[in-house]
Amino acid sequence: MNGQTEKKGLNYKLLAITLILAAGIVIPLISYVKSHSPDFKVSKEKITKADLIGYKEKVDAMVADYTVRQQDGLPIVHPPVGSDIYLLAKNYDWGKYTLELEKGAMYRLHLATLDMKHAIVVRELKLMNRIKVGEFKIIEFIPGVSGEFYMLCGEFCGQGHASMVGKIIVVDPVAADAVKAL
Repeated sequence: MNGQTEKKGLNYKLLAITLILAAGIVIPLISYVKSHSPDFKVSKEKITKADLIGYKEKVDAMVADYTVRQQDGLPIVHPPVGSDIYLLAKNYDWGKYTLELEKGAMYRLHLATLDMKHAIVVRELKLMNRIKVGEFKIIEFIPGVSGEFYMLCGEFCGQGHASMVGKIIVVDPVAADAVKAL
């Protein structure tokens, strides 16, 4: 061999195995991240105490206009697809009503608080966001699964924190049409 080193060619088998293993790791990782990322857009603005009075009126009007039935003594509020829906967090309460939304439809959730920091958490809908006093948030989201889901507070807000539970019902559009016909 005259003192020269022999150049080896590219090991194509090793390259192919490496690429297959890398794809086997990267593709499931991307899928996992996409499935656990929120499917909503959030905007926020500062508000004053006076703004909250008008906000409370919007909540009351939404409940009065869109109540379709009662369940366990609470109104079931079914706003039209694409409409604005309102939640006002206060004193360990999300409001004395249950939201009923349609699967696959876009909604704009307006969220404010009267008393302290709160955080809306509906894991199955990938809906999680914090709200502070003096702040107003609009969360655009699309419920992707049907069912009944509990709305929890994800920010410790005092002694009654564990009792701060609301409910969102997501129905298939066909079922929603049947409810409207009643």
